[in-house]
Amino acid sequence: MDTSHRNPAGAKVAQCADEDACTVVSCAVCLKEIPADAVRLSDTQDYVHHFCGLDCLEAWRKQAARRTR
Repeated sequence: MDTSHRNPAGAKVAQCADEDACTVVSCAVCLKEIPADAVRLSDTQDYVHHFCGLDCLEAWRKQAARRTR
């Protein structure tokens, strides 16, 4: 079973830990500053995952779902 995370286009999203240098931004900052309506953009989801972390990506998606209803 493939458990890798994928963006809306189906591409694999790399883990921040896989990189030589990765600066993680506070999830609170990401949730506040990245607009919910950008949830449909794969580049934005990749950004949140890379700079804010996988747990924050899930929280951001949930927040976006509540705001875009």
